[in-house]
Amino acid sequence: MKHRFLGFCLAFLSLCFLQACMPGGDDSQSIRYENTSHHFTLQLPASWEGKYEVDEAESAITFSSTANQPGGVLFQIRMWTKEKWREDGEELSKIIHIAKIGESEDKIFSFSTPTDVQYIPDDEAKKQEYFTMFDDIENIKASFEIKK
Repeated sequence: MKHRFLGFCLAFLSLCFLQACMPGGDDSQSIRYENTSHHFTLQLPASWEGKYEVDEAESAITFSSTANQPGGVLFQIRMWTKEKWREDGEELSKIIHIAKIGESEDKIFSFSTPTDVQYIPDDEAKKQEYFTMFDDIENIKASFEIKK
């Protein structure tokens, strides 16, 4: 009986290990966004292929839905000096959808979502595409990684 249980546990752990090693995990099912200026990466869902655009400014990176232009902002990553974050960012995080998601030696990274309507309300297909993409934002936010 003891040997059967041990064998079962070993087989179960082997299957878990094999599944984790198989191709087709989350990374192969996503689009890697890498910002070389500010040294961070994000993983975007493969379903976003051809449906988004990125505006890279000096202190903010904005991701938008291409179908919902003008507008269409899905989220923004902003870079702050540590001093500016202490002065303004912490207070802003109490009143709008902005959160600190990372910190390097010289800057703070924040993640924010829009506070107003960013989709075309009269076009049901574009509105649905925006909401479908917006549903992925928490996972994208969680994928934020500072490159060393």
